[in-house]
Amino acid sequence: MQSTEIKKLPEDLINQIKAGEVVERPYNIVKEVVENSIDAGAKNIQIELLDGGKQLIRITDDGCGIPANQILTALERHATSKIKKFHDLESLASFGFRGEALPSIASISHFTIRSRPQNQEMGKEININYGNLVSEKELSMPHGTVIQVKDIFTNVPVRLKFLKSTATEFTHIHDFLIAMALANYHISFRFSHNGREVFHYHSKKSLKERFHDIVGVDAKDFVELNHSRGSFNLTGFAGLPKSAKQNPSYFITFVNGRYVKDKIIRSGVLQAYQGLLIKGLIAPAIIFVKVNPSWVDVNAHPSKTEIRFYDPASLQELVSIGIQEAVKDSVHQSNKPINNLIKNSNDIYIQHNISKIENKNPYASEKNFAFETNRLKDNFTNKLVSTEKDGPILPHKNSFQKDIISTPLSKGTQVAKLKANESMFEPLESKIIQPKKNNLFETAKYLGQFANCYILLEIIDDLWIIDQHAFHERILYEEIMKNHLENKVPKQDLISPIIIPSNEVLTTIIFEQKDKILSLGFEIEALKNGHIAIHAFPSFLNTQKVPEIFDEIITRIIAINGLPQSEAHPLLEKANKVTKGIQEEMNLQPTQLKDQDIYHLLFATMACHNAVRSGDPLNEELVKRLLGRSNDVDFYSHCPHGRPVIRKFTNKDVSSWFQRI
Repeated sequence: MQSTEIKKLPEDLINQIKAGEVVERPYNIVKEVVENSIDAGAKNIQIELLDGGKQLIRITDDGCGIPANQILTALERHATSKIKKFHDLESLASFGFRGEALPSIASISHFTIRSRPQNQEMGKEININYGNLVSEKELSMPHGTVIQVKDIFTNVPVRLKFLKSTATEFTHIHDFLIAMALANYHISFRFSHNGREVFHYHSKKSLKERFHDIVGVDAKDFVELNHSRGSFNLTGFAGLPKSAKQNPSYFITFVNGRYVKDKIIRSGVLQAYQGLLIKGLIAPAIIFVKVNPSWVDVNAHPSKTEIRFYDPASLQELVSIGIQEAVKDSVHQSNKPINNLIKNSNDIYIQHNISKIENKNPYASEKNFAFETNRLKDNFTNKLVSTEKDGPILPHKNSFQKDIISTPLSKGTQVAKLKANESMFEPLESKIIQPKKNNLFETAKYLGQFANCYILLEIIDDLWIIDQHAFHERILYEEIMKNHLENKVPKQDLISPIIIPSNEVLTTIIFEQKDKILSLGFEIEALKNGHIAIHAFPSFLNTQKVPEIFDEIITRIIAINGLPQSEAHPLLEKANKVTKGIQEEMNLQPTQLKDQDIYHLLFATMACHNAVRSGDPLNEELVKRLLGRSNDVDFYSHCPHGRPVIRKFTNKDVSSWFQRI
């Protein structure tokens, strides 16, 4: 092999290589310079573009400016005023700190910088042509800084050809500036493209004002966030389920004021909506996370849009909890309770005995959410506690925590048990007595059932249409979850076991998750021929449906453990379909699911297959019982699969159909 001489690269080539790490497109230039303007304390920032930034980027601010004798220093690599020692990275509060942006930008463009501090009479202008100093001069100018970048990548054709269309480059910059305007509401942002003003957001006094300024009339479809735990703080705005789209207009995340595109935060947001949205939809969100700077590594990538967290799993859960609480509370508040009576179709009022339950319902003020968890790792929690000035963090209520004091839940589920079970209207005994919790449906005029699928009600002057299967499914899901929390799943023993056909390979996989199956209320045994014997099952299940429901549960268990190389079997075929469904819906492999996701999947399966079906006829008494049970659950507006359960039409809506108004 021919030896080659090792040489140090020339400075201009080094800058071009480094520029490729920092500057990939016009967006990166705008990002670096705007962040510098914010670090400089600017109150007004103006951004001007030509051709999506490919021809011209000019950014003007009224920040502190750069002294004339330091401008050339600022254009050298690794020259910065933000940090002085490595330890400063652990408590970094500024955007910039690398000292790479300006020299990188200057090496791939016609670069001009003008700057004047407020305490100097004259400013200074420096022109650089693709890394080479062309001129420098003094000039009269307002205090602040102006940076102009023209014809990027002309000297690096290989990078130039990878730039996208003007529309694409403009969109990247526009979305970033919207994000920065949201996060920095106290700053005025003015943005123009090809001589046309795109927006001009004047400074505001609060984030909420700037949010309404940007989002406009769609702001009504968001709920405000404010969730704190120790030194963790979550603020911002999350879209209600009805605002979800395949590609939401706003999905913006910040950590300590820094705009990031982080998969941990994104996963926390998506997890919060699990069970509230149908497959393929994403709710908009504008999320601001604040944590101790020492828990974040912002030095993970040259562009600084990717960061690392000290404990990503715990942070993801905290984000999910904060959003889910706010969204569910908002949905419930939109369903305001009415009175304490149920009104039948003959206008005869019947006192609803559920009020007896309400007076003793320990869950009347307890918020119990499916994925709320306090699985904070010890080291993360210790850090939170040790740095929290206001005292230690109190553990958050965990949906899978077993020691919550509560009372037995009603066991009726399908139509037959709705008919048979009178105990759901009897008083419940409890050690805790909470204030009465009103039921939305306690005053309603029952109109009938449509297509043996939808329940029709009149509440005050509104027409309510309820999907009977989805409604019952959500109620069952919440009841199953609460039973699981209390570790009080009622079981029905069998004199003769139910045999589920399987084989040795699949049964071995299923029994690896035996603890989860036992916690659902099933007692099972592996037989020598590979089949599975069920000796007991949750008593709220219809006995005739037990084989079907257990079959669905174990197919999901197989999918969660990974599809094995085994002989063809019906269970394996079903598990393969489940795997594809999880991949499409959650963009994850089933083997990547966390415990809370697994339990959601299993609870939803049991609820779905045990609920009344579309096509089941229900009389008024059964409907009344079903509506009454909604009082004992915390959330019923969406089924566990995310579909809406209830549609409400006002008198005005109906009148408009017939052109009466």
